[in-house]
Amino acid sequence: MDQRGEETESAALLEHVLFRGARTFKTDKGSSNNRFSNRFTRETEPLRGLKTFHLDLIAMNTKLGWTVIGRSGIIENDSSSTLMSLLVNDVNISDLWRLDTLNINDPAENQSRKELEEAAKEHFERSVKRDNEGRYIVSLPWIHDHPPLPDGRKIAERRLNSCIKALERAEKLVDYDDVFQDWQKEGIIEEVDPMQEIKQGQHFLPHHPVFKENSTTKVRPVFDGSAKERNTPSINDCLEKGPNLVELIPSLMTRFRVGKYGVIADIKKAFLQIGLQERDRPYLRFLWKDRGREGNIKILQHKRVVFGISSSPFLLGATLELHLKNAPDHLKETAQQLMRSFYVDNCVFSVNTKKELARFISESQALLSTAKFELRGWEHSPTEGKIEERQEDLKVPVLGLLWNLPKDTMSLDMKGLMKEDKGPTTKRKILSTVHRIFDPIGFSCPVTLEPKCLLQECWKLGLSWDAELPLLITERFERWKMKLPKLNALQIPRCVREDFAEDSKLSIHVFCDASQSAYATCIFLRAESADNTSCQLIQARNRVAPLKKISIPRLELLSCTIGARLAKATISELGLEKIPIFYWSDSMNALYWIKRNENWATFVYNRVLEIRKLTNPEDWRHISGTLNPDDLPSRGSNAEELVKSLWWEGPNWLRRPIEDWPVSETIPDFDVVNSEKRKTIVSVTNTTTEQLEYFSKVSSFRKMTRITAWIFRFYKNAKTQKKERKSGTLDLEEVEAAEKFILKQVQSQCFSGNEKLNLQTFLDSDGLLRVKTKISQRSDIPTFRFPILLPSKHAVIGKLIFEKHVELSHAGIQILMSSLRENYWILKSRKTIRQVIRTCVICQRFASRPLEVVSAPLPEDRVRDAYVFEVE
Repeated sequence: MDQRGEETESAALLEHVLFRGARTFKTDKGSSNNRFSNRFTRETEPLRGLKTFHLDLIAMNTKLGWTVIGRSGIIENDSSSTLMSLLVNDVNISDLWRLDTLNINDPAENQSRKELEEAAKEHFERSVKRDNEGRYIVSLPWIHDHPPLPDGRKIAERRLNSCIKALERAEKLVDYDDVFQDWQKEGIIEEVDPMQEIKQGQHFLPHHPVFKENSTTKVRPVFDGSAKERNTPSINDCLEKGPNLVELIPSLMTRFRVGKYGVIADIKKAFLQIGLQERDRPYLRFLWKDRGREGNIKILQHKRVVFGISSSPFLLGATLELHLKNAPDHLKETAQQLMRSFYVDNCVFSVNTKKELARFISESQALLSTAKFELRGWEHSPTEGKIEERQEDLKVPVLGLLWNLPKDTMSLDMKGLMKEDKGPTTKRKILSTVHRIFDPIGFSCPVTLEPKCLLQECWKLGLSWDAELPLLITERFERWKMKLPKLNALQIPRCVREDFAEDSKLSIHVFCDASQSAYATCIFLRAESADNTSCQLIQARNRVAPLKKISIPRLELLSCTIGARLAKATISELGLEKIPIFYWSDSMNALYWIKRNENWATFVYNRVLEIRKLTNPEDWRHISGTLNPDDLPSRGSNAEELVKSLWWEGPNWLRRPIEDWPVSETIPDFDVVNSEKRKTIVSVTNTTTEQLEYFSKVSSFRKMTRITAWIFRFYKNAKTQKKERKSGTLDLEEVEAAEKFILKQVQSQCFSGNEKLNLQTFLDSDGLLRVKTKISQRSDIPTFRFPILLPSKHAVIGKLIFEKHVELSHAGIQILMSSLRENYWILKSRKTIRQVIRTCVICQRFASRPLEVVSAPLPEDRVRDAYVFEVE
């Protein structure tokens, strides 16, 4: 066969195996190919042989089906395919919108997390140092008893090769290497001598390039602290993460909007300005080659905090907080402002005058420079006379939103949202789309409600993440998505106040509402002056109603609860505790519950209790549903309706004088409100207390006590780890605990509480009933002064008395009674002890009389009458 014929056969074979797979290809017996023998697992071992062509193409029938391997000149396409298997565990949908719950979640949920955060801060404060240059030196916050951390060198080597290939394809290898060279010169990293490499106590971080053509640094390395092999932890798994910084965003955004001039900046290479203690540096090592693939691998390690480690944001925040706390007196005011303006390395704040703006910028730079932090990239709201100098549409990102500097307005970042998603509509696609709308203020929350409700419907249907959704849900989602571009026109003022006159009267207004699908709250700031009255949205939140159906009045009460929480957080952040605050709801039933402190059912009682703690019930007012601006967030809308509504400017009636505000009577539906009153159920039950079985089967009190003690030990050992379990003989504490348990059971069976004992009794800390004797003031042990009360007729008491009787060498009633009285007060003790002693076989034996012979009758001569000396 010529070469062309072989290629034709090879092509036919390849097409057959890949696309038909019907025929079986056999080879001559005894043929083999050892080049591939060490590369196949058991599943890829050939079943019937293989055929090799001149171009090194091999077709093999394996347990996995027909497999083609080798090189073939007939395939000209050089593209490669990557197969990835992804396992997605179902999670609680409510956890996917943590932003929705910011400042409105239950405070009890945060308690345990705050304790861990405080522990991490204490560790930081104990370990932080400062070098001669003023730079802070910190240690990694390791989790106590974290699992052993492997060195991770194998995965670092594999990722290094992938990294170099990506850099060579992008022709950025030299630039990437220059970054490491610069870091080494600046003392950010250092090279490790391979001869001194530690085999234990080190960890290698994989890294990969990130390309940014519009940045001054075209390529930069990013380190992966989450990389790990199977069944081993990553370094992020072993470190404390600190507080959830996302929760700071709403507060920062609120403070950014209250001042006349907004101002932002960021710290240059913030993480790299914090030193790392020497003992932690070996855990932040990485590999690199100087000249690409041909160079020798060298080991480098970080001397500074690394971007990519989960604890790095916490270390940066804690360092900034510590530095600002120790600020000099003349910079204390600016230090306090900075402490409330940082999100990781971004500074976000606002001031009211140009003088304050200039002072804040200059003093902030001076204050942070002493810790080697350089604040740069300053941007602020336009001041008078400088508006023309700026571009008309200059927008800068601020905490996920876009800030239009010339207009001083805020808008959504729609770049990722406009990207077209091909393929069928799935649960994953809906979730991905709604996640791209990041809005910490909440002015667009009416729009995001629709896809969340669709997700909930998918959840009810039990659909998987990648299953195609029903046509009705798909059409609703597509209609909603088609109108999303309208959000580009949505802009709200950055500053919530139009007038900064000194005589302005400020007030906070909280609106609450609910529908069958969601409940919501929104907060407005009203500023009234002699010339103008303005009203602007501060914060808004809405939440999808739970899957379990809840009545509308209860949902309205839930909206009041999150309204109270959000208002408390907002007022605290703004420092506006002394200004008037008004709470508005269109639910007469919810207002009736809030204003009356009655014994409501558990659901209503718990929410009302929290609302009354956070707010003054007299501050709650009723408003008609048609005048409630919170109606839109609770019912949802599309983007077009939202832009037209201008709902973030508040209701028109709120700009009028207070005497013109709507007033309505609160007349609830009494059938509904009274149905939530706590119901008292009186039930009569007849309970029978049964004696533990082995009490009557065990022969002695001592044996009974030890059996009980062994049972208790087994129970405790079953609940503890193996290394903490008790073994060996019973100790005194275990025996005493068993005895108290037995006697407590006896008391519970014999004393119902209705007996007239003519004794002063009380319950001790162990739940045992004791008697107050006449010698209770004596300086003696408590058991002697307050003996345990015991009944007279019980099998256990009989065994207790008998054991004491034997122990005292079969003592009599008086001695036995005196000995028992030292610890026990037995009712009718003399009679009970006498009955027990009578059952003692040994005592009966010694107390019995010997056998007496019956006297014979006297002889007749002795008993008949006779005279003296008559009988001889």
